[in-house]
Amino acid sequence: MRCPSPHPDPKAVKYARNDPITPMRFDNNYYKNVMQMKGLLRLDNALYLDPRTKPYVQRMAKDNSYFFQQFVEGMSILTEHNVLTGNKGEIRKHCEWVN
Repeated sequence: MRCPSPHPDPKAVKYARNDPITPMRFDNNYYKNVMQMKGLLRLDNALYLDPRTKPYVQRMAKDNSYFFQQFVEGMSILTEHNVLTGNKGEIRKHCEWVN
């Protein structure tokens, strides 16, 4: 495994866009693509095919405001996780190895 370069060459990077229609806008178009079986990953399309998650995909695709609301709630939950500090956590000096 190699660490990512701190100074990547932008010409050497190939991007896989989640959303070819509005790639530079933050919106719910990802979910619209999934409903058309045009997800980036196989897992994306599985969200729409699974009856347990299909209603969520449909709601997110239908209602951009709902998508934004759910995104904010999800990010808020993620930020509530306690970061390890002091001797309980570490910032690696080299990403491949524990200090």
